[in-house]
Amino acid sequence: MDREKKTNSEFIIDALLTGRDLRSPEITQLVTEQSGKNIKIQDIASILAKLSNSEKCDLGFFIYKKRSAKGYTYHLVPEALSLPAEALYGLTRKTGKNRYTLEQTLADYPDLKKYVSSARLKNREIKHNSKKRRKSMDKTISAIRLPSQTAKTRQNEDSDQAIKMLVAQVLDEISEQGGLNININLNVRFIGIGEE
Repeated sequence: MDREKKTNSEFIIDALLTGRDLRSPEITQLVTEQSGKNIKIQDIASILAKLSNSEKCDLGFFIYKKRSAKGYTYHLVPEALSLPAEALYGLTRKTGKNRYTLEQTLADYPDLKKYVSSARLKNREIKHNSKKRRKSMDKTISAIRLPSQTAKTRQNEDSDQAIKMLVAQVLDEISEQGGLNININLNVRFIGIGEE
């Protein structure tokens, strides 16, 4: 990758690819030398905090952060050193064509699975599947059309029937999906009740 086109995160990953235990000042010095730009240690520390946090970045599973007398030292786990730099860069991305997902990484490099707990992977799958279910449910509900009302006397019967159909279809969809947690805010306004 061209020197001008690399991000600070990518320069930090290049520094970690040395395999040594590095502190923020050392990483800052390496990044400054590689990039040719003057970079502040605060900027590097901020990026390192994000990269090493597995909640915010998939690469965080493979960066070992250890407290020392002078702050934190960082290094990539030994198995991650065998990954190409582009794959490590891709682990920092949330979207885009160069994204390299955690699932892809673990499939391509199974030795790295020991750094990712199975519970974490399961939670990621559940979140991904629930988003798919939610989209499917939205499509189903939007496809349901309430019948048009023509006469006031039939209006209550038709709306009761439409609501029953709607609820039945929603319950069918929920049972097909294996159950969902749903919060529903329903506002019902009755016009004409109590009028004589």
